[in-house]
Amino acid sequence: MTTVLIASYFEEEYVRRIREVNERLQVLYSEDLVPPPRWPGDHAGPEGWERSPEDEERFLAMLGEAEVLYDFPSGHVEDLLEVAPRLRWVQGSMAGAGEVAQRADLGDTDVVVTTASGIYSGPLAEFVLMAMLQHAKGLDDLRGDKAERIWRQGAVGTLERKTLCVVGMGNIGRAIAGRARPFGIRVVGVKRTVLEDDEAWDYADELYPTAELRSALGEADYVAVTLPGTPETRRLLDAEAIATIKQGAYFVNVGRGAVVDEAALVEALQGGHLAGAALDVFEVEPLPEESPLWELDNVIISAHTTDVVPDLINSAQTDLFCENLRRYLAGEELLNVLDKRLLY
Repeated sequence: MTTVLIASYFEEEYVRRIREVNERLQVLYSEDLVPPPRWPGDHAGPEGWERSPEDEERFLAMLGEAEVLYDFPSGHVEDLLEVAPRLRWVQGSMAGAGEVAQRADLGDTDVVVTTASGIYSGPLAEFVLMAMLQHAKGLDDLRGDKAERIWRQGAVGTLERKTLCVVGMGNIGRAIAGRARPFGIRVVGVKRTVLEDDEAWDYADELYPTAELRSALGEADYVAVTLPGTPETRRLLDAEAIATIKQGAYFVNVGRGAVVDEAALVEALQGGHLAGAALDVFEVEPLPEESPLWELDNVIISAHTTDVVPDLINSAQTDLFCENLRRYLAGEELLNVLDKRLLY
């Protein structure tokens, strides 16, 4: 038997599907031993949540048996290898599982980590296109005029013939590009390395390696950042990089907040170098009350939840985990294996 522990909240219908994958699976799950969801589809639970001593003892017993984990267990990331000595594979519920895997010190171990890469791409891409459209069509002005009963006629913008620079052409970046191109947008992609047979060529009119990021940014009317948080990407978009973005461009970040120098972004927004921004991620989360981003009328703030679409996400998470369980039992290569050196 292969023992699987589901370490974050899942509705019973999804737990049942996981149990039905194979009779060789022993699936452990107890709703009262995992953080309760703050909203439908939440796998993290409330900050500061703790188990009672009795529940902690029960949970540690389950961890001690587990060969496979669905999600990193709350309260036992840093000591994961100690409390789960039989562990061979962790399926993360997040696309950016690299940071958590690093905290769990799994880098030099044989424990395989797989991510939920691709699960959240559609909703995140929709957020980016929503932001771009509202900017191009002056939605804030339209709402303001309606509230004041002002009949204002004049020119409007369009996405057609504009250039979108997608920084990070992974699953999310490709989803953004694929949805943007039907609007007549030219897509410029940035990725760590560019190959002749790169899949990203199917989604972009031009590809630049990360070393040429600033050249790509200089072409952009819109910038969409999708990069994971790694030592290589930390503040990749610093003050100098932001300064190379075309005057009046619009900026969107759905990757990780640490990728952008937030103070430099604020300065570019306040000074008018950037026309506006839509942000789902921040250097510090929750975004502090004193952050000047709250005061900027040209900034959309989403509390890192724009990809929370419960029915879609939970079903897709289950599909992915079940497929990987079948592959694991068959000794086949798993989907979405984390490169523990690159952290994505």
